[in-house]
Amino acid sequence: MLDAPTLQSPFARRSRTCAVFSVQLVIAAILLHRFFSLPTSLALAIFLIALAGAAIAILLSLGSLVAIWRDGRGGALNATIGLFLGLALLAWPLGVMVIYRDVPAISDITTDTITPPSFVALAPERIGLANPAAYPGAAVAKLQLAAYPDIRPVIVPRAVDDTWEVLGDTIKRLHWRVAGTTPPTAGQPGYIEAVDRTLILGFSDDIIVRVIGNAEETRIDVRSASRYGKSDFGANAKRIRQLFGELKLRLEETVPGADRLRRRRGRGEKAVPKREKDSPVAQQSQKPSQARARRAPRREQR
Repeated sequence: MLDAPTLQSPFARRSRTCAVFSVQLVIAAILLHRFFSLPTSLALAIFLIALAGAAIAILLSLGSLVAIWRDGRGGALNATIGLFLGLALLAWPLGVMVIYRDVPAISDITTDTITPPSFVALAPERIGLANPAAYPGAAVAKLQLAAYPDIRPVIVPRAVDDTWEVLGDTIKRLHWRVAGTTPPTAGQPGYIEAVDRTLILGFSDDIIVRVIGNAEETRIDVRSASRYGKSDFGANAKRIRQLFGELKLRLEETVPGADRLRRRRGRGEKAVPKREKDSPVAQQSQKPSQARARRAPRREQR
């Protein structure tokens, strides 16, 4: 006499299907966003749908496991797969939040909170995004100074023209996409605007470097701002530190002893003029000449 087939839990298979579909959504969104120019807003919406699917898969899995334990139904493997895949998806954002729970909810970091560099070449790319191109103001500056006291302007004991050359090579080595350059002139600062992308999700963060100095020393200010999100989880401060660290190495390679970078407190100076969109300096960044290209080489986006 044949044994009667074991009754399957109705939620076990649905749990696995929901979890697998959520994983596929995340993978597709990452690939389309990084390599096929999927809009960031749409990618974020897909991520939220996938996380909701993961939560549903976990609930279905727990319900089916209870039924399997109580009634002896089949489907334990499907329920277990749905549970683990759902937990794995939710563990990613939750783990990031736990690791960076002490990081302030800000996404715009600068070495000069009084007169921060203003985006010009990259400003059109931020129109309509969640985070505007303008610096958010004193409230964010206060949070930054408390959380990142080391993010300050750097003073290089070297002529501004030489520092500009080394800085351009440094940014090239960091594989940032350069969007605009304006070399420094007599009494006017130089600017480099670039874009960096996060490692996994490929979100774009904008950077602007301001350089001003004379024949003896150069001051460098940096601003790094995320296009999306209220919190950058410390990414922008890390990026500024990375730039200064790489710059120090490049200075060591070019002139022995020129790596003695000095940091100043992040306060604005009257000697650093503001850059307006219609100013001659700003216009230069939109139409760089061949001479500028030799000083600050461009690099295509990764």
